[in-house]
Amino acid sequence: MTIKGYSCRRPLELLSSDELEEIHQGSLAVLEDPGVVFEDREALEILARGGCRVDQSRNLVQFPTSLVESCIEQSPEMFTLRARNPEYDLIFGGETVYFGNFATRDLIDPGTGLRRSPLINDLADFTRLCDALDQVHFIIQPFAYLQNAPARALGEWIYATVVRNTEKITNGPSFFGSAPGIVRIAQTVGQDVLGGICAASPLTYPADQAQGIIAFTRSNNPVLILSGPSMGATGPATVAGSLLLQNAEILAGLVLAQLVNPGIGVIYTGYFTPMDMRYGTMAGGAIEVGLGAVATAQMARRYRIPSGGWFPMTDAKIPDAQSTYEKTAQIMLCALAGLNFSIPIGGHENESAHSLEQIMIDHEVCAMAGRYLDGVRVDRTTLAVDLIREVGPIPGNYLSKRHTLKWWPQEYLISPLSNKEPFDRWEKGGCRATAEVARERALEILCTHPAPNLDPGVDREIARILEAVEKEKV
Repeated sequence: MTIKGYSCRRPLELLSSDELEEIHQGSLAVLEDPGVVFEDREALEILARGGCRVDQSRNLVQFPTSLVESCIEQSPEMFTLRARNPEYDLIFGGETVYFGNFATRDLIDPGTGLRRSPLINDLADFTRLCDALDQVHFIIQPFAYLQNAPARALGEWIYATVVRNTEKITNGPSFFGSAPGIVRIAQTVGQDVLGGICAASPLTYPADQAQGIIAFTRSNNPVLILSGPSMGATGPATVAGSLLLQNAEILAGLVLAQLVNPGIGVIYTGYFTPMDMRYGTMAGGAIEVGLGAVATAQMARRYRIPSGGWFPMTDAKIPDAQSTYEKTAQIMLCALAGLNFSIPIGGHENESAHSLEQIMIDHEVCAMAGRYLDGVRVDRTTLAVDLIREVGPIPGNYLSKRHTLKWWPQEYLISPLSNKEPFDRWEKGGCRATAEVARERALEILCTHPAPNLDPGVDREIARILEAVEKEKV
């Protein structure tokens, strides 16, 4: 059994087939000249054996077109990720659409409303909340930093805390050599891990990311290969140019993954954002990010591999109107484009902060996007021709009909946050804003949704791995 998610049967398209081909051919040209830097000796050796031209003095790899296209062909169109609870297995690729939570650095404290660095308990709480929400199909580590976790084993501590608080699939980062320890924890728990790999634009794979590709794929764990040029800074200022750079970087990582383990799953994952030259900041809430999502899904379909997006995002600092309209536009574009996964739930100011309120609001928007993807059922029962004849013109109505009792709950998406009451009832209830309701609902869930049971022996083994990793990295 797997999480159903949603299906996008008629995906939105932004680029023509000729334009997709131009991006592909341009990417092949860039991969041949100048090529891509891999700052890891073992990765260079693997790529050289695979047929690449490698300049060891500059760590520069130039990719023959035939090798790139052969490795694309080896990458599977669909693959299954195994959770420790089979009910949470995921099938990536094809028409599937999944939503996940966002990953940030800080949190907005639900009690004070102020930003602060997260603690291990905060990560556990945010993970439990995501575990309880049905629109969170998989969990990206909510925080990239923990104030009270050992710095030498930060990535491993984050992953361990997440798997202790959810049975859903989660990713594992590669930063600071964390991939081998994360693989060991995943094997101990008895689940697959989605290896997170980040290219550094322009055209570079840092040592830890190259090592991450090797560690995850050798252990038969698929990888999401993420490229995130910033338009006008680490990538061209044009959408098309940054798409081409993103494509070249992802394909370079894909080649390494297939040379290590032919046929391993790879998710083509986009992340490019405009640079707002007025302030020197990323413009994560820009509509161009949504354009990138649509184009990313199209490029992945052209290669017949699963797609993903490290978005939607917002530039808003708090859960307000800006955060909602920026993220809603991007969420809808991701869903309509058939992006196999996106991570819209939670997050403010790009990757700066999380809030309970934004998690709940984004969860509602994802449910709305999913309702659109579910579409309209058209058959004899839903068309209700006989019922329409029976009711006839005014004063007839459908309130007392069995058809209404059966179909109203199925056809109408009930939102726990959106207030549908008349004005006077809303006023008597205290005129509460959506963010206030969202925070209360999140705190209720945290009070009633415990962490899933983990075998004590497994938990002790995770603790032993964490201790061993800290010693290994000294």
